[in-house]
Amino acid sequence: MTAPSSGDAAALEAAWRDLIDADVPAATSVLRRYRRVFGVVDPALRIDDAILDTCSLGEGAILRRLGSYGGVEIIVCDETQQMRTGTYKALDACVTAAALRGAGIRRVVASSGGNLSAALGAYLQHAGIEALLFQPSTTLFKQDRRFFGGSTRLISVDLPEPQVKSLAAAVAERYAITPIPDTRWRLAASAARAMFVAEAIRGALGPIDFLTQTVCAGFGPTGIYSCLRLLRRRGLLRASAIPRLMGFQQEANSPIVRAWRAGAHELSAEHIAPAPERYIEPGLYNTNPGPHYARLAALMRTFGGAMMAIGEAEYRDYAELVRADLEAAGVRMSTLPGSDDLLEKTGLLTGVGIYRAIDAGILQPGELFLYMLTGGHRELDAAATPEPDLVVDDSQSEAAWTELIGERYGLDRAAE
Repeated sequence: MTAPSSGDAAALEAAWRDLIDADVPAATSVLRRYRRVFGVVDPALRIDDAILDTCSLGEGAILRRLGSYGGVEIIVCDETQQMRTGTYKALDACVTAAALRGAGIRRVVASSGGNLSAALGAYLQHAGIEALLFQPSTTLFKQDRRFFGGSTRLISVDLPEPQVKSLAAAVAERYAITPIPDTRWRLAASAARAMFVAEAIRGALGPIDFLTQTVCAGFGPTGIYSCLRLLRRRGLLRASAIPRLMGFQQEANSPIVRAWRAGAHELSAEHIAPAPERYIEPGLYNTNPGPHYARLAALMRTFGGAMMAIGEAEYRDYAELVRADLEAAGVRMSTLPGSDDLLEKTGLLTGVGIYRAIDAGILQPGELFLYMLTGGHRELDAAATPEPDLVVDDSQSEAAWTELIGERYGLDRAAE
């Protein structure tokens, strides 16, 4: 797609319409509605339309008006209730499944904090792709047996986060299995999110002052703002209409917040100080998003924004208020079976951060905020928690576990 002259209003409008499949409602699938943006943000990326349609299980988003808090208007971008697996990770998983199918790849290895494992389990199983999915044992309670089994193997790892990733990488390398997800696919998935936001800005919602989201590795905001920047360059979105980013992390694992506050252009060891025993949300477990921070920080310097850490006391002060307001707006937050404890706290953390920032005077009355609710709704029953296909612990070395996994699943060693 060649960018038309910024003065040619008709051509600009036509170029904008060309990016949207108007036959697919965003509430059904933002990926299918905005699929044409994939080749724009990454010309080398090829996702076949028919394969994407086949892989799609429902990846929708809707806007809800939360109301006003402290004079600040808040709109919720609900990326949970219309998503097949209850979080926006369904977007990553669907693009991943379609890309793998298109490339003829039938076996993969992945590691994640839990939500991505659930999404990959559902989508790869649907696509007929064999997967070894490594995740920490601390988030096993979130999982649903419907998303695993057959060709998708759930491997629970009772080790610190870096070792979960290291083991998955070792297995992929030892047996020449494709490691996923590919960064390009994750950024493409978030480009579809950016298109949903941009369509709202160009439409009834109008300009937004801040886009707010809880950040783990930073793929989501990076993909969103990379796409918004491209739309601006093509004249499809005014620079003044692009919101600033307000990002949140739990204080017990907040390397991006520390690096941003220090004015660092790159994330280094001094910014990494996880305290897993104090995690509010164990799924936000990425302790070193260094490879992705530099790009996110550069985008924030371009468009403006801030990063804030949310501590346990702040969460306690605001969580129930935010939850009540969300439920009044029509957002049902899922709880653990037989309990009032929330299954997923990431989305709620964003709301806590917004309310805290308003009370602190960081966010001003009269401004409009888009609250990216990335998770919170996934119904489980008491019998839903799956038995992992394998449990890994510290009883053996990484090399020994790698060999055992190869033997268990009949994997062929890569050529030396």
